[in-house]
Amino acid sequence: MVNVDVAARRLPIVLVVDPETASRHLVWRVLSRSFGVLEARDARRARDWLTDRTDIDALIVQRELPDAQGSDLLKSLRSDRLEVASRSILVTRPVDLRAVLTSLTSWFFTRDGHAMKAEALRREAARLAS
Repeated sequence: MVNVDVAARRLPIVLVVDPETASRHLVWRVLSRSFGVLEARDARRARDWLTDRTDIDALIVQRELPDAQGSDLLKSLRSDRLEVASRSILVTRPVDLRAVLTSLTSWFFTRDGHAMKAEALRREAARLAS
């Protein structure tokens, strides 16, 4: 579970799981100003990251992965009782960056001290949607 005090001292870390390099890099470019971003191209590599890095705060998972369905990966993580599974976003192509930013903002930047960051992310989401 993300500790709010810890999250206030460091950027939240998001793992992007998507088999397409261009799609992962687009999400990375949008998120990297406000989040630490890790990438995996399949479910196996995502599990490797989650085993090695217990500080991952959220997941963005493409529905179709080469070695699993994204929804099955998330169900498995919930069954394993990994807290990060409760902050996961299942996406399809093209990724709705506005929806992704809205969810991440609500999870990590709703406290008063983060109001400016949350507003900047909302503006970025609106720009991407237009």
